[in-house]
Amino acid sequence: MRWNFYITGIILILLGVLTFRYPVEAIMSVGFFIGLGLVASGLNYFSGFYFFGLKRFIALGLLDLIMGAVLIAQPGLSAFFMPFVIGLWFLLTGVARSCASFWLGGAKVRGWWCMLLNGLALIVFGLLICASPLVSAFSIMMMLSAVLVASGVLAIVEGNLLYN
Repeated sequence: MRWNFYITGIILILLGVLTFRYPVEAIMSVGFFIGLGLVASGLNYFSGFYFFGLKRFIALGLLDLIMGAVLIAQPGLSAFFMPFVIGLWFLLTGVARSCASFWLGGAKVRGWWCMLLNGLALIVFGLLICASPLVSAFSIMMMLSAVLVASGVLAIVEGNLLYN
């Protein structure tokens, strides 16, 4: 088991270093693999039509195939939109947390204001990501790189501590 942790750690560290060294290529790769997934999903929808006769699956299959083909042919497109999707996720999560904090405040739950501050911070962060997508894309890749390297180092340490 120890070697399992070591090998996993080395792979994660290598992925982190490669993501740090080649951030543009890493972003493009994500788009390419999402495109492959959409093509596979589209083909799966066609099988649903073929086996079950569900006609709406034809439209879903075509949509996935077209989007998948575009992302495979133009991985830069997904690299361009990725920060907007992530920024929108932060924005919506912040709005949801802020709304939930007001409900908690009305229910007299202690510390509700911490959730409100967290929600507001997420909203601001989401807006900042959407305002500068190019900088955000590189920042996301740098954070991903750091997390991969840290996770790899920690996996090696875990293997050493748990199985020695």
